[in-house]
Amino acid sequence: MDEGIALHDRGDFDGAIAKYEEVLKQNPNSDWAYYEMAFAYQMKGDFKKSLEIAYKGAQYKSDKVAGFYMLIGNDLDDLGESKKAVEAYRAAIKIEPHNHLIYYNLALTYSRLGDLDEAKKNLKQAVFLNPDHASSHVVLAQVFRKTNFTTPALFAAMRFLVIEPSSRRSPGAYKIFSEILRGGATPGKNPNEINIALNLGGSKEEGDFGFLELTLGLGAAMMSSEKSKGKSEGQLLVEQLNTLLAIVSEADPKDDKGKFTWKYYIPYFAELKKKNYVEPFAYYISQGSNLKGVNEWLQANPAKVNEFLSWSKGYQWPKE
Repeated sequence: MDEGIALHDRGDFDGAIAKYEEVLKQNPNSDWAYYEMAFAYQMKGDFKKSLEIAYKGAQYKSDKVAGFYMLIGNDLDDLGESKKAVEAYRAAIKIEPHNHLIYYNLALTYSRLGDLDEAKKNLKQAVFLNPDHASSHVVLAQVFRKTNFTTPALFAAMRFLVIEPSSRRSPGAYKIFSEILRGGATPGKNPNEINIALNLGGSKEEGDFGFLELTLGLGAAMMSSEKSKGKSEGQLLVEQLNTLLAIVSEADPKDDKGKFTWKYYIPYFAELKKKNYVEPFAYYISQGSNLKGVNEWLQANPAKVNEFLSWSKGYQWPKE
């Protein structure tokens, strides 16, 4: 089994499957071997074979039953049977209601079905269960953006970038982050003229963030003004984030305090501001971007970065 898993991790799925077959010759009732084999077939793209083996494994009474249902859901989804996949994930949740990966995969299937409300609901549950699951944060940012919840998308993207500042997925998240920070500010027809587009009539389902979106627009205008000349892009980013998070920290959510963004993301960023970590945060999440001076700042300030990361790692996220 260990040899098979090692081969799987190296991308040799056929080699891994051969090892699991050896195990099953010696122990035809090894649920572990069935699980890893179904997973390997799934990774190599043979979803029908994976599904066949996962169904077989799900018949055993073991601690891997929820995992088998999740594999079944993944296979069905990839085979175009998304509605059946939802049923498989729901069965898995009944067995392991605290497994964040099940909610994440269920959210992906709902997104594929075009039900973005259910996708959001399950992604929120996933990040409650595992605040360090980067994939849930970045997909939540994407779903928020698609459904015109701009400020929640910004916070979800920023949280993802703390976890994954320089992966292959980071540029996409950073694009969401930077586009929202621009706040709809565009150059005007005349010199020194800036237009700010505001959407004040949007849904308040995730909270009323009209005041914050106005701040984003004004902040973007400030960065483009004559006063900002001579400052580096990194310095301007730090200034804008300091202003933004200061306003968020002091804002009264009123009736929105129980809503997800106010309850989950904003307390983290408010405390980040209070601890004076905005500067290391801004540069750290920008390391995969084209922002000038980022690498130089990070190399010159490792202590500040490590202090910020240590605090972030120990932060106590809400459970529900």
